[in-house]
Amino acid sequence: MIAEETTVLVITGPNTGGKTISLKTVGLASLMAKIGLYILASEPVKIPWFDAVYADIGDEQSLTQSLSTFSGHLKQIGAIRAQSTSQSLVLLDEVGAGTNPLEGAALGMSLLGSFAEAGSFLTLATTHHGELKTLKYSNDSFENACVEFDEENLKPTFRILWGIPGRSNAINIAERLGLPLDIIESSRHLLGTAGAEINA
Repeated sequence: MIAEETTVLVITGPNTGGKTISLKTVGLASLMAKIGLYILASEPVKIPWFDAVYADIGDEQSLTQSLSTFSGHLKQIGAIRAQSTSQSLVLLDEVGAGTNPLEGAALGMSLLGSFAEAGSFLTLATTHHGELKTLKYSNDSFENACVEFDEENLKPTFRILWGIPGRSNAINIAERLGLPLDIIESSRHLLGTAGAEINA
């Protein structure tokens, strides 16, 4: 499914939509293939031989090391960037999250650009930053994918759509999870038409 020229796949879409599970599934399948185990799939699968699989998934907060969640992620990603090779698989969950959105997006763009240039054979990254979705349009090494969201039923479908960026649908998710209606309506009003995301 991923074109040979693609070295970074940016996966976007709503929370609870399956972005993180997608990363974990690719990582697990790659490790299973590497040790000769059968990959459970409904269609034939072709998995490259990765020299290593590196992942930054989950909360790296450490009270004993005085690291915030953001600092923990940066430390982990820095170590991955130092160790990964042009034959590695890199899985990054919520790149640039946990800090000022503008700075986080800029940092995420630079990090993914670094991995695209020489840091991995393939990097899969999830994000809510709209700026990271635009990388595809300026660099052929990037591709977009999104987890699909059923707007009518306000539920994720857990399907990946290739080649298009997704929307976070945070307000719709909040409504589905039972946040009070006055908060939902206020959020929609505040959001207005000023959203700068690139949406499908």
